[in-house]
Amino acid sequence: MKHSRSIVAGLSLLGIVLLGGGALAQAQKSGGARPAATISAEPQTTIASYGDWVLRCQRVETAGKGARVCEVAEAIQVQGQAAPIAQLAIGRLSPGEPLHVTVVVPPAVSFPSSVRVDAKNSAPLTLEWRRCLPGGCFADAVLKDDALARWRGLSDAGQLTFKDAAGQDVTLPLSFRGLSQALDALAREGR
Repeated sequence: MKHSRSIVAGLSLLGIVLLGGGALAQAQKSGGARPAATISAEPQTTIASYGDWVLRCQRVETAGKGARVCEVAEAIQVQGQAAPIAQLAIGRLSPGEPLHVTVVVPPAVSFPSSVRVDAKNSAPLTLEWRRCLPGGCFADAVLKDDALARWRGLSDAGQLTFKDAAGQDVTLPLSFRGLSQALDALAREGR
């Protein structure tokens, strides 16, 4: 989910840079001013916080059409470090598709292995690794309605577990505080 949007956004950005660079070069050669770009009245990116969760929406252009892509996410940080050690996001790749949950962790993981999300009074959810890039490894799974309903009702902390490059379990705390409200906001964005 997240990696697909990042790729789309990256390709869109690359296209803008390539096209914009060509237009700038032509304007400089001709001595003319660069043509003004049309700027939408809608924000490119919006972020709203709900407890420990954040709703992120970004306007993307694909095939000449604008679309708004949203997800709810929690960044998991280690005390004393500025950058998150892991992120968990929930969203849809496109309208009508089921919700997916995606986890991103540092690229030092063991294979074969998987990521497990545990919550009190809930069956663990296992996410399979999809790819590793220099910035992190991505695992995802479809978030079924029964798991989603249980997660919405949680107030206790959960945990995220994966195996590091040495084969040791790494367990990180996961908060469900604000998830229900963030998911409600995500549903409103999808209309």
